[in-house]
Amino acid sequence: RITFTQQTTVTDRTGEVQLARLGDDRREILTFDEIPPEMIDATTAIEDKTFWDNSGFDPLGFISAAIDTFNGKDRGGSTITQQLVRVRLLPPSAFEGSIYERKAKEIIQSIRLTEAYPGEDGKKAIMEKYLNQNFYGNNSYGVKTAARSYFGIANLSGLTIAQAAILAALPQSP
Repeated sequence: RITFTQQTTVTDRTGEVQLARLGDDRREILTFDEIPPEMIDATTAIEDKTFWDNSGFDPLGFISAAIDTFNGKDRGGSTITQQLVRVRLLPPSAFEGSIYERKAKEIIQSIRLTEAYPGEDGKKAIMEKYLNQNFYGNNSYGVKTAARSYFGIANLSGLTIAQAAILAALPQSP
């Protein structure tokens, strides 16, 4: 089970006037159903085109990224599931060995996570966690906080396609 830190909000006794926010991580949690399809599509187009079909690992994407890296065009080849595993599920000891050892552990755990969360509902759960986890710069964690921070949009359904694409690209270079 993946949980997230959030700021504590202090309101007046009516609960309508916010008096203070305590804590460092600016994050507002969304459920999958609150994320518009355009945001999902932009994220998969930029981060993991095979997300809905892969087993948590994309062998062709991995090989393609390795070839590009070998040719001096270093780029990532991790799936959305691998990125989530790296940030949330790998222990600190996984980062002590070589990058190849860490990558192997990441791939194994990504496949296990996909097996633990099977089918379309499992993929929805992984995508939900991924979009709530990401750091988007500007002290914003999670796509909802990023939408509010960058565009002043409290409800993601108000995002334009261009805004969704910008948000989807931010985790690569926040």
